[in-house]
Amino acid sequence: MGLFEYLKWVKRLWSTVVDIVKLIEETIPDDGAGNSKLVAFDAMLKGAIDKADDIDEDFDKLKPVAHDIVNAVVTLFNATGIFKKSA
Repeated sequence: MGLFEYLKWVKRLWSTVVDIVKLIEETIPDDGAGNSKLVAFDAMLKGAIDKADDIDEDFDKLKPVAHDIVNAVVTLFNATGIFKKSA
C-alpha cells in the first residue's frame, strides 16, 4: 500500500473511530473503564470490518492504527471538553 492510499484509508478510519468512541463514551461514561471501552471498541470495529464490502484489510492490520486514532481522539476530546471527567 502506497503512502497516499494509506492516508486515504486512515482518513476513512478516523471518522469511523470517532463515531464508535462517542457511542462507547455515551454508553459507558465511567472514567475508570478504559480497558473495557477498548475491548468494546475492538468488538465493534471487528464486526464492522468483517461485514464491510469496501475494506480489503483484516482487523489485525487495522487494529494498531485504530488504537492510535482512539488515543488521539480521546486526548483531543478530553482537552477540548467534549468528554467531561467525572467528579
